[in-house]
Amino acid sequence: MINHISIAVNDTEKVANFLAEVWDGLVYPFPPAPNSFIVLANDGKGTAVEITPAGTVLVPGEGLPDENDPNARTEKHEAQFVKSEFVPRYVATHLNINTKKSIEEIRELAKREGWRVLLCNRGEGLFQLVEVWVEDSFMLEVMTPEQTRRYVEITDSKFMDAAFADALKNTGPRVQPTLPAELNLIG
Repeated sequence: MINHISIAVNDTEKVANFLAEVWDGLVYPFPPAPNSFIVLANDGKGTAVEITPAGTVLVPGEGLPDENDPNARTEKHEAQFVKSEFVPRYVATHLNINTKKSIEEIRELAKREGWRVLLCNRGEGLFQLVEVWVEDSFMLEVMTPEQTRRYVEITDSKFMDAAFADALKNTGPRVQPTLPAELNLIG
């Protein structure tokens, strides 16, 4: 399960509230980065998105704590959120989330914000999702319950093994999963 991700946007509060509405989630301040928020999906799993201002980057701290002391103070060694002069319009990072809302509800929310939104048939119809371009620069893929069920079906290892059988012949054996089969990996 992916626990959380950070994304950078121009209007952090507006985007945080939008995401909370899509998720029926909760918004809280995120003190490690000024003018930032954390949105909790309120799903009982801790799924969250940190919303930071555009141009915010993470940089590693300095030095290392005493490796022999598991209770050592680490603040001065930890990653820090800092403001960068470079603010790209588009990034390769995107986020795929699920919601209890319908396709039309997702469309209405995105249109209300004035953002590009479209229903997509990925892989020539293999699965669907709603593509929402947050602030017309960050791609958020939103899946309804039905779309999420299909996504779970096609990401099952048996389906993937069959779909990529020819490619796997040339790459050697894939690593076998070590997680319990009943574990839900979709946050």
